[in-house]
Amino acid sequence: MSKTIDYKEFVDYRAKLNQAVEDIAKDKKSAASNRIRAVKKHLDDWEGLRAELNCESLGRLNHLQKMVREIEAEK
Repeated sequence: MSKTIDYKEFVDYRAKLNQAVEDIAKDKKSAASNRIRAVKKHLDDWEGLRAELNCESLGRLNHLQKMVREIEAEK
């Protein structure tokens, strides 16, 4: 049975990452780091289940991981 990243979870993680971008713009780097760390923890858990994720969830995971990389490059 395949695992899924629910759409609501995806939206919540994406919102946290977008808030981190806003925090960086407001020079609140500590708050941004905390948000990114919280999301990365969940993404690491999902990465461990990558082989069990369905196709749609893999796309969501890849998208969130790409957002994290881009945000960390901005800091």
